[in-house]
Amino acid sequence: MSMSNLPARLDDAGGISARQVEKAKRAQASTELEVFRHALESRALADIDALDSQSLADASRAALDAEIGLMDYGLARAGQSAAKAALVAQHVERLATINNRRITRRFGG
Repeated sequence: MSMSNLPARLDDAGGISARQVEKAKRAQASTELEVFRHALESRALADIDALDSQSLADASRAALDAEIGLMDYGLARAGQSAAKAALVAQHVERLATINNRRITRRFGG
């Protein structure tokens, strides 16, 4: 049985006309439906936020893995050459910039 803010239970509403009882029942049902819909919408928004957060974390990890992988690969190839290390840094920075723009476009910010 659901709670009601009405002063008396609707099935025990002495002194109230049948029309008033029906109107009160409709109002109560409408209120319960509105509360139910709000609960569904709130839950959906919470689930969407959780999924978006997980997707953002996954995209960020993938981007970081790619950037670190490129850096490790490039530095291994560069050896002791400062010029080659500078080229690696440029390419890693470009990849990071592209990844950041893509992630920001996808997830906002």
